[in-house]
Amino acid sequence: MSAPQPPRTKQNIVRFPSSRRERKRLLRENKDPRVRITVLLRAVCGWLLVVCTFLFLLSNYRMLSPSSIRSVVEYAVAGLRQHEGDITSIYYENGTFSDAALFEAGLAYADNDSLFLARPGSVTTMRQTLGYSSPVVETCDDYVLVYDRGGVNAVLSNAAAPVAKLEVGSAIITGSLGQSGQFVLVSDEPGYRTAVAVYDTTGKEVFKYRSSEYYILSACLSPDEKTLAVLAFQQEGVTLTTHVQLYDVSTGELGADTAIEDTMGMTLCYPENNAVAVLCDDGLYRIARDGSTDHALTVASTDMIAFTVQDDVLALATRSYTSGARSDVYTVRGGTLSGPYPLSEEPSALAVSAYGTAVLSSSGVTVYDKGFTPLWRNTEAVGARRVLLTDDGTLCVLYTKNARLFTARSEHSEEVTDVN
Repeated sequence: MSAPQPPRTKQNIVRFPSSRRERKRLLRENKDPRVRITVLLRAVCGWLLVVCTFLFLLSNYRMLSPSSIRSVVEYAVAGLRQHEGDITSIYYENGTFSDAALFEAGLAYADNDSLFLARPGSVTTMRQTLGYSSPVVETCDDYVLVYDRGGVNAVLSNAAAPVAKLEVGSAIITGSLGQSGQFVLVSDEPGYRTAVAVYDTTGKEVFKYRSSEYYILSACLSPDEKTLAVLAFQQEGVTLTTHVQLYDVSTGELGADTAIEDTMGMTLCYPENNAVAVLCDDGLYRIARDGSTDHALTVASTDMIAFTVQDDVLALATRSYTSGARSDVYTVRGGTLSGPYPLSEEPSALAVSAYGTAVLSSSGVTVYDKGFTPLWRNTEAVGARRVLLTDDGTLCVLYTKNARLFTARSEHSEEVTDVN
């Protein structure tokens, strides 16, 4: 006879439901308040994460664009490269460029096919197809404007993607970009001689002036973007008269119309809100908002060598008749004309910024401060097409196939010990 089996002890086992919905119900109805609070907090945090993710993607949807994804990949590839000197070079993707301007910590350049935003190390952060015949690039702190000179198209872009695309009804003559992104286009106009229009950052037209009397050469916005300065000329027989007109952008009213007789305007800039600097073939003029005119500098057109305008600064190089000097440089900053500053060589290109002035010549490039005291020079810039100067003193030298960055500490840079 077998021995009796010991009685089985009752096990305290709770069967957890296999259904997810039932498990959630049990947790929400648990007798322990700590469990209920934990479940509630978990649900709230989950929904907050979903809402925050949706809002982030909504406000940064451009990060998922093909150009942004391509930029991330290019950054990663560039980071894996270890070629000496690449960090100071930008190689043009198509081996050439038509126009370029400084943008953020790199360069905005365009050829006939595309606009490129690039950074040192040949990292392309954005690419936009253009198909322009003669692209011109303008930049400000946050935007890049590219228009097709002689064509009808223009595009405004930020660092990530285009924000406005325009197709105007007639050929574009020239354009300019304001400090906060409003831009100006001067064009031929059917039924008129020329026209000028101001657009906001969405591409909406906020002001337009059609001229049946004048040929508009160029136009630019004041630093506060409230006033538009228009440089035009009128021809009566063999007599040319240059006109500088100041318009209120918001109302469209003409505030001043200054006539400069027997001269031809070349370019203008707005170095201050209260006055315009105008370069003509007989020198430099300062025109105030009330229309008063000061012929600040008299120079024959045959003596002008080069000039450049960047933001609110203008630089002009002329032939010099001073012993020991081949050329003179003048600058306009904040409405103040400075110079002449004698040079022993003839400049082939100029660059200006809030930092100072850069002069490219046959022996290289020399960088000067705002008082035109020479700081350093670099001989590797020989053969460059253009130079650009950043506000912190970095020099961007544009060659035919690439661009290079130089500073006072670059390998071939040397301190200037002689004034000339």
